[in-house]
Amino acid sequence: MFPRCPTARASSHAAGVIDLARSVAAAFAAQGPLAVERPGLRPRPGQLQMALAVAQALQAGEHLAVEAGTGVGKTFAYLVPVLLSGQRALLSTATQALQDQLFTRDIPAVSRALGLPVRAALLKGRSSYLCLHRLELARTVGSFAQRDPAVAAGLEQVQRWARVTRSGDVGELAMLDERSPLRPLITSTHHNCVGSSCPQAALCHVDLARRQAREADWVVINHHLFFADQVIREAEAVDWLPETGVVVLDEAHRLNDTGVQLLSQSIGSDNLRDLARELGLQGNAWARGLRPWAHLALSLEQACRAVGSLAREAGTQGRSRWTDATPEGLDPSAWLLAVSGLDVALTAALEAVSATAQSAAELTRLLDRIKALQATWSRLAPGGSSPPDAASVRWMEWGAERSWRMVRAPLDSAERFSRLVKDDVPSARSWIFASATLGHDDALSWFTRGLGLAGHASVRTLRVASPFDHGGQAALYVPHDLPEPSEAAHTPELAVRVAQWAGRLGGRTLVLTTTLRAVARMAEALNEQVLQGRCAPMAVLAQGQLSRAALLARFRAAASSPHGAILVASASFWEGVDLAGNTLELLVIDKLPFPSPDDPLTAARSERLVAQGLRAFNDGYLPEAAMALKQGAGRLIRTETDRGVLVIGDRRLLTRSYGNPLLNSLPPMRRLMDEADMNTALDALVLTRSSTTDRSPS
Repeated sequence: MFPRCPTARASSHAAGVIDLARSVAAAFAAQGPLAVERPGLRPRPGQLQMALAVAQALQAGEHLAVEAGTGVGKTFAYLVPVLLSGQRALLSTATQALQDQLFTRDIPAVSRALGLPVRAALLKGRSSYLCLHRLELARTVGSFAQRDPAVAAGLEQVQRWARVTRSGDVGELAMLDERSPLRPLITSTHHNCVGSSCPQAALCHVDLARRQAREADWVVINHHLFFADQVIREAEAVDWLPETGVVVLDEAHRLNDTGVQLLSQSIGSDNLRDLARELGLQGNAWARGLRPWAHLALSLEQACRAVGSLAREAGTQGRSRWTDATPEGLDPSAWLLAVSGLDVALTAALEAVSATAQSAAELTRLLDRIKALQATWSRLAPGGSSPPDAASVRWMEWGAERSWRMVRAPLDSAERFSRLVKDDVPSARSWIFASATLGHDDALSWFTRGLGLAGHASVRTLRVASPFDHGGQAALYVPHDLPEPSEAAHTPELAVRVAQWAGRLGGRTLVLTTTLRAVARMAEALNEQVLQGRCAPMAVLAQGQLSRAALLARFRAAASSPHGAILVASASFWEGVDLAGNTLELLVIDKLPFPSPDDPLTAARSERLVAQGLRAFNDGYLPEAAMALKQGAGRLIRTETDRGVLVIGDRRLLTRSYGNPLLNSLPPMRRLMDEADMNTALDALVLTRSSTTDRSPS
């Protein structure tokens, strides 16, 4: 499987390697403890292969990057050897939802099966926990929050929950999503936390979670928190996470992009509007009458709005690259006037809080926050002290409701990881990287290059194929007669087909789009088909209507209803969505997920590839699209008994030279040639479902 440990290590570790390998093999045996704990669990050779590879890496002090196809069972494949090794571990996943699953379901199951107790702690970022002090401030009579009846009512609901929660994890609040105006009022940030001087310090949920993490054998975190910890360690010599012998980074394909996001420098309207809110809240609470707090807050709000209201040239979309004094698509004089006004408002806020900071610890923390924001502003704004270099890129990001953000980002996370994962063998700790999609070759070059791991002597790679019979379980259809993806008629015509196909299945259809704008267009076109009676009546669920969890819950429930549902989504729904069984039988991907060539980060990465003598399309755009396509297609077949059809509504797969490489990146599925084949396949799904369930076909 892998080269043996270096000779100098062989004699001292051979016995340990063999013992751990034997223990791992026994755990996964047909009559082993895992099978006893989970009746019906079938031995999977790929899972054992991965588990033994993890065991070898742990014993040799090496690092392993493993691509484990859907159905391998990668979570147990790394949990079992880590638990049997007896080492302290840091386990990181891509999202908080996966964190919760690992902590509440997978770790207890493995620990129970093997009879080995493990003290595990769940740790999330500060903004995931209730701040009792800020809740109390927000509920103060006369505060900004209390003047809004809806917000005030929400705060009372939070207060009732605060009396009974043990963890303080705001994820327990079903009424609170990421965009809720309540969230910044009841959670703290690094800058507005008052630390040990807080009157609620003894009951702080963040401190409690961190204490539990420091005392635990295993700590379950997410990639955002992992990178945030690295940044804080470097900047302030403070660490949140304990030192461990093992670091497991699951869903590792997200690491590079998450690292770029967390290692970036940025300042935007959200930061500054939140600061304006804090000026009014903290100023009036601790230095009322000493400064015109309402005027200062309003000035900052208006200055933010002025930047967001700048006229942009036609064609300027979500991001404007910023290589010169003015971002692309903006008038230089208007730009300079707007940012000068913001600079004045930010300076006025700094002066006001500086003069009153001695009044309260809250104002001292607010002053530190303004200084940090102004330092970032001075680096990013026109004439900043840190212009972008060859390893970074700068842009302006434009959002809804005049929101904006200035960003300077590294092109990848390679520099950070090349320092974390040392080239020496053996290492003080083992790093395990796992995902269903890490590359196209045995060296997993797509993944290792982005993290600076390519060529490290201590980093081994492994690919384990999915055990599913995709040829028997799934079919692929690429309609040849749809308009080109760039044509306006593409989405409406695809919607007509989707409505007809979903009607034959009674819903059970997920449509993945490449942009959020396409979600709205597709949902509108599908609703028109339903309302005009051109297809069977069914619900059309669209991303943005409800939270991700609520949408998936409704979609699952609709599978047992008379008419079913179509779910249209983008972005986060391309991965981490598990709709097993006959809940999902038709997966439609509207277009090939090529990264936008106009995106500043993509463009800068392409320029670097060309400078290295590589080809931007073949070595950049194509691998990225293949990885995204593979992730999206992985939503269809989740168990050995799932059946379904994948439709890719992009005829470029049939007409362009890159079509075959992209098709080859997908699991081998039988091909449907035309609409007749498609309808036959859909009808077969209904018949199969009817013969294996008590429900009548929809």
